[in-house]
Amino acid sequence: MKTLITRTITGIIYLILLGLAFFTSKYVLIAVFTVFMLIAIIEYINLTQKLPTTNSPHTSHHTPHTSNLKPQTTHLIFLPVFWIIVPILLLEFWCIKLQSTHIVVALVIILCTNDTLAYIFGSLLGKHKMWRKVSPKKSWEGFLGGLISTLIISWFFIKIPYFQDDIFRTPYLWVGFALVVIISGTMGDFAESMLKRLANQKDSGSILPGHGGIFDRIDSLLLAIPVGFIYWVIVKV
Repeated sequence: MKTLITRTITGIIYLILLGLAFFTSKYVLIAVFTVFMLIAIIEYINLTQKLPTTNSPHTSHHTPHTSNLKPQTTHLIFLPVFWIIVPILLLEFWCIKLQSTHIVVALVIILCTNDTLAYIFGSLLGKHKMWRKVSPKKSWEGFLGGLISTLIISWFFIKIPYFQDDIFRTPYLWVGFALVVIISGTMGDFAESMLKRLANQKDSGSILPGHGGIFDRIDSLLLAIPVGFIYWVIVKV
């Protein structure tokens, strides 16, 4: 019960921050997501520091005490540029320069709705795991239940005045948008889960009590943003 209360309070604070970012001013949006980006990068670096290590190929096996252990994945040091920085900058560009905050808000709502419904369906019906070694809690029943339910909900986005525009003019376009966002978001979630499993860590951090780190909260968003943006551009053209 205490854990549930902690998660709920943290989730409310997180949603308030997102609300301030999207519905106040562009400066608040930039500030909030820049802070998210910096924290996520720090958490990513901390995870990579805990990855398995191996002996340097140039070091003799006869002198293990002098064999400086080096990460097998040293090249991942540049990955935050594409995994974290570019998506966050794209989000800010999409909202501020292209003035399509409502689309990004819809994207976030779709991800949050899908996560919640997938959790509910998975808890009630989940028997067949999607990828047990990487994310043992995710089941096909939860994924499909969340996906189908969220697609149905997205059908009615066109009826909401805030989301009406000249690009997503039919419910089919909204459903297509929700589909690519959910699939890419799930893949982003799996990617971060794989990194955590390799690093033998449950969460990327502890800044969000009951939820883990910022990287844990935005992992699905980081891949859904570029994929959703490409879909939006294709429809727009």
